Amino acid sequence: REELAMAKRKRPLRPEDIYLLRMVSDPQLSPDGKRVAYTVSASDEESDSAHISIYVAPVDGREAPVRFTQGEHDHSPHWSPDGRYLAFVSSRGEKNQIFLAPLAGGEPRQLTAEKFGVSHPSWSPDGKHIAYVARVGDYKERKDRKQAERVAPRVIKDLRYRLDGVGYFDERRLHIFTIEVETEESQQITNGDWYDDHPSWSPDGRLIAFVSDRERDRHQRQWRSDLWVVPSSGGRARKLTRGRGSASYPKFSPDGRSIAFIGHEHGEASSAKNTHLLIVPAGGGRGPRSVSASLDRSVAGTPLAPSRAFSWSRDGKSIYFLVSDRARTSLHRAGVANGSTSKLLGGEWQIDAFQLSADGKRVVFTAAWATEPPEVYVASLPGGRRRMLSDANASLRDEVRLGATERITYKAADGRVIEAFVCYPAGYRKGRSYPMALQIHGGPHSHHPIGFNLAHQALAGAGFVVLMPNPRGSDSYGEDFTQACVGDWGGKDFGDLMDGVDLLVAQGVADRDRLFVGGYSYGGFMTSWAVGHTNRFRAAVVGAPVADHISMFGTTDIPIFSIYEHEGTVFDSPEVLRDRSPVTYLPNVKTPVLLVHWEGDLRCPIGQSEELFQGLKLLGKKVEFARYPGGSHGLRTPSQSVDQMRRTKEWYERHMPRPPAPSRNGTRAAAPARRKARART
Repeated sequence: REELAMAKRKRPLRPEDIYLLRMVSDPQLSPDGKRVAYTVSASDEESDSAHISIYVAPVDGREAPVRFTQGEHDHSPHWSPDGRYLAFVSSRGEKNQIFLAPLAGGEPRQLTAEKFGVSHPSWSPDGKHIAYVARVGDYKERKDRKQAERVAPRVIKDLRYRLDGVGYFDERRLHIFTIEVETEESQQITNGDWYDDHPSWSPDGRLIAFVSDRERDRHQRQWRSDLWVVPSSGGRARKLTRGRGSASYPKFSPDGRSIAFIGHEHGEASSAKNTHLLIVPAGGGRGPRSVSASLDRSVAGTPLAPSRAFSWSRDGKSIYFLVSDRARTSLHRAGVANGSTSKLLGGEWQIDAFQLSADGKRVVFTAAWATEPPEVYVASLPGGRRRMLSDANASLRDEVRLGATERITYKAADGRVIEAFVCYPAGYRKGRSYPMALQIHGGPHSHHPIGFNLAHQALAGAGFVVLMPNPRGSDSYGEDFTQACVGDWGGKDFGDLMDGVDLLVAQGVADRDRLFVGGYSYGGFMTSWAVGHTNRFRAAVVGAPVADHISMFGTTDIPIFSIYEHEGTVFDSPEVLRDRSPVTYLPNVKTPVLLVHWEGDLRCPIGQSEELFQGLKLLGKKVEFARYPGGSHGLRTPSQSVDQMRRTKEWYERHMPRPPAPSRNGTRAAAPARRKARART
């Protein structure tokens, strides 16, 4: 009764609850296994930005977590090998620098002073040095640069000359450095006209592994990199992989003979193929081999802590790693010698990052459920009972009543099994029909995860049933399923989405007269495609779409992605790309459309939304366009996120059908028992 009464006192989630939400990630276990450091990111309303702090919690749970750093942007915690210091990256000055904080107490000491900032700190095994990445090269100061930009052109020679979220490249390059902790003397280890990243020390401290694309044709490629090693004192680097794909976040085996890394050998045609956990001999002589291939799933990594996606066992005989499987992320183990795999920790959750204890008997990790925002947990292995160590989202849990989420499956017309998640409004009553919002994920080779989603819970909090299908093309269901939409955007994947809508309508969960649709990126493509091919939706929200495949090819920062996804360039089959572009079907649109886009987006440039807006407006259709300043394809301020969620909800509510007028006897006119569904065009 107490739990029921408490649940009734809670309110539904609202968009502004973004200021209550805490994103917890990047767990780092101390060498003695007694403490865990992790980051907590919070949206700050006053500065309209995300503030990140580092917390430390005892693994035994006997004491409450404490905030370890007081800066506004402290991240990337790394314990020293002896556990006496915690190194971290902070922007306490103008640029990110490495700071060193003693665990015994005292002010953190700034260790680096690189002009353009640093990233990816990594301790040497003896604790005397830290490797890091810094940008070097000619670069004018801001005032001089602005003056030069008024008169001088930007001369572009490479295909990869800009990147969404980063901007246009200049003459600076990323390289590996080391710094002596005691004397603060730094040394540049690598150099050249390329980018070196992700340093990792060998157990004896003599080598540093890193990733780089140094091939001669690198100026015509994207997303390619190789694994390299270089003496930690500087010298000539050796390439260990074969230039056939990508490599990231290398880690030496305990004996130093092998290096594991996340990557593939698919070349440029990799967007719909699995990412593997690969091993290569540190001395070279053999190409990499996968220890995860038998699972037919991608090794999972999170943008918040990608280096925490795998870990060697202490004896070097096995590797622990995260696997994305059917929209959830689990911890697996693979035998290095025989490639056998087993699941150690799984469930209906999304594990973002982990670290093993030295004996491999327990694991600390960050995870989230559909109704549980992220926190830090500890569990024994294999499959032990978990215990929460952090409580960063206590306020959100205490105030907000979240909608329950259910996994459903249904069969497509060709027999494929499609999965989806349904998020119900708080207080949902079975047997009653609700307005339904179909939410389409981006990618297309991503998925709606089982993890916590504030935007979907905000729609559920407004009374919508939220349908989140993972149609063919989604990842985490095997490589064949992921590749099934390549060359067929808007084909059978569209059918998979509409089959999910039909199912909820047939079950009486969704009201056929109150259907809405929205999506972002590929989801924006599919939303604009949907309104050109069916009139079933009352309103649509199109976010950062691909509207015209031909103009997208010439304006995106990733044109090679477009070539692979559509099986050719615009010069090969322009008529096919035109036929599969949403702008072609704008004359069919009868659904009111709201467009949302960030002006700094380089991935799906804002011109894609401009084509839709101007086309719909000139055709006399109902359309509005929300252009947000700045940002990128995935970056926006907290206030902009709140505005987008509010605007979406209000757009749907504005186009909700009115209830029937009261009859003469004071009751409302009865709706027809069954209304004929509008046919798809």
